[in-house]
Amino acid sequence: MHKSFYYCSLYLFFICQGCQNFNQRIDYPKIKNIEKKENHFGISYVNKFDNLEKIDTKEVLDWYHAQDSLAESYFYRSLAFGKTYELYKNLENRESNPASSVAYNESGLTFYLSSFDGGNVKALFKKLNNNPSSEKLFHPKSYGDGAYDIEYFKASYDGNYVAIAMGKPENFFNEIVLLDCQKKEIVGTPILNAKPNKAGGIVWSPDNKCIIYIAYPNTGENKNDRNSFTAMYCVDNIDEAPISILKNGINGIVLNDEYYPVPKFSSEKSNYIFVYLGNASNHWDCYYLPTEKFLNRNYDWKLLFTENDKVLFDYGTERNHIYYYKRINGDNIELCAIDLKAPNLNNPWILAKGKGSDQIDDFIVLRDDIFYSISSNGISEALYKYVDNKEPIKIKLPFEAGNISFDFRSPYENDLWVKLSGWTSNPKDYYLDPNGKFEFMELGMWPDYPEFDNILSEVVEVISHDGTKIPLSIVRRKDHRFSAESMGIITAYGAYGMSETPWFHSPIANFVNKGNIYATAHVRGGGEKGPFWHNAGMKTTKENSWKDLVACSEYLIEKGYVNKNKLGLNVKSAGGITGAMAINERPDLYGVFTAIAPSLNPIRTEYFEDFDDSDNIFEFGTIKELQSYKDLLKMDPVLNLSDENDYPSTLLIIGFNDDLIPPSDSGKYIALLQSFRAKRDKPYLLDIDFSREHEINWLDDYAKMLYFTQKELE
Repeated sequence: MHKSFYYCSLYLFFICQGCQNFNQRIDYPKIKNIEKKENHFGISYVNKFDNLEKIDTKEVLDWYHAQDSLAESYFYRSLAFGKTYELYKNLENRESNPASSVAYNESGLTFYLSSFDGGNVKALFKKLNNNPSSEKLFHPKSYGDGAYDIEYFKASYDGNYVAIAMGKPENFFNEIVLLDCQKKEIVGTPILNAKPNKAGGIVWSPDNKCIIYIAYPNTGENKNDRNSFTAMYCVDNIDEAPISILKNGINGIVLNDEYYPVPKFSSEKSNYIFVYLGNASNHWDCYYLPTEKFLNRNYDWKLLFTENDKVLFDYGTERNHIYYYKRINGDNIELCAIDLKAPNLNNPWILAKGKGSDQIDDFIVLRDDIFYSISSNGISEALYKYVDNKEPIKIKLPFEAGNISFDFRSPYENDLWVKLSGWTSNPKDYYLDPNGKFEFMELGMWPDYPEFDNILSEVVEVISHDGTKIPLSIVRRKDHRFSAESMGIITAYGAYGMSETPWFHSPIANFVNKGNIYATAHVRGGGEKGPFWHNAGMKTTKENSWKDLVACSEYLIEKGYVNKNKLGLNVKSAGGITGAMAINERPDLYGVFTAIAPSLNPIRTEYFEDFDDSDNIFEFGTIKELQSYKDLLKMDPVLNLSDENDYPSTLLIIGFNDDLIPPSDSGKYIALLQSFRAKRDKPYLLDIDFSREHEINWLDDYAKMLYFTQKELE
């Protein structure tokens, strides 16, 4: 049955109910709970709603469509939601300069996307250095049926060509085309089996003739990103098909079918090409090849390092045969360098090192200098310049930054751009000149919001269940009233060693500006305090993640930041485990639970053939090992749902084409909550985008999350 049928039927139903409260009685879509008993190592569990995993069957697919229609009716029958959405839309679309995806090219050109005409479709432009005039190179409406968007682009080092990934929401793969910037024409035939915006991007060969990218062989009906390989396509052989240059089983390469072989060249002066075997762990294997061999089509790849060398997964940089990278040494992160003419990973030059809660975050290598950032608790950052055999120079920033990121033209040029961001204002881009002065960049400027000047952020430390101090970021008005009327939202992630660094989002700022608070618990499992912080919240120690979140939630209530009945919880992706287990353990703390693309049933991921399970195995464990299996049983939110709990109002937002987390994670979670319906009078809703993968719509999803949270807390 088609989705529109359910939408219209339910819409008419609610219109007919007049002023009846949505929460009074909800006729949830019905489906039978087919249970299946699973047993490993003599320990069994019951997989409830096992049938919801079979998303290709008509009955199950109809059920998901009906759930989506029910969720949509909650929002789209409400005039208040319409007004809320328009408010957030206007906030998010406020632009003083519409440039985006700004890329500084080694030739001195700057490429970027912009609509300029006020439309939603962005075209590709270029400009020379600080020249105020720009030149339009390509508009996506001129391609194919005119319904494509530019999802990614990469210019050659000389600026003569741009590789552009064209995409549609309903298409799994992109189409890569090559644009001749002089003629403003596409050359060659489109490359169909690519997805550069998801993994690996595109790099150009140093001779500016070929693009190297990740290709996928599965282009039939069952499209997926398994068995990818590194491929190359050249402008001087535009009529020839792309060739593979690194692939599983060739030249002794062994590549897991869920890994991504990510290529990297940094400059037309690069002396080597690198390919990293990308996966969910902190440490990747890396192969390298001298540029001379690469140009001669001699793909005699050599292994530079493996996961045992503890090199961190973010890519290194080569300049003049010296390779710069980060590694984990004990509990600290170090910035290191080795000579690629005689690489010795066991005895590198150590340029800088982290200590305790102050850890190296990012670095950039220029022609004459090396800069790096130090993150304190993952919340505030400082900028340093490396000086040979001397104390590093601390660079004074234009303002205190929660996060610092870098951009450059090349490791053989001295141009450096620094992006500074925080909880209370949009990111700002600066050019750092050789004298250490920051010049604010107008191009690509994010909009300002003077109406939010009364908002501040503070960091407190909360004592968790075992005495560990957990950083808690709180965003509030300067004149916040600590009263029984205050409501708030707390969020957490706690996985993969990823820090919840400060970021700004205008709908969140608007929520805070009303007198509410927005808090982020920097729980264990993230990377806020270095490698040990991650290790203390994964696999066997995963429960620390949700216990830290519970402690931070209790703190907000006890200190009067929010009313005890007016705290909402919002999580995303792997944070679903942290959030939902906190709900399972302390449902009384939260009035609302919302989650976007959440992991809620991690024990089941390995049962699916078409879903990547390497992420789960690295971070949470595997059903093939006894201790890991026990860990998964303990941390799985769906398995630990109980009819004895009074669960808060719940909204889950997912993409049905998510290739990392099966739709049944959220489907089973919602179905179970709804099956407890006899004792409940709260909405348990599942909102589904049937064309979306594992991603977030920062306007639509947050508009729904904030509206649902405020309405239910009120």
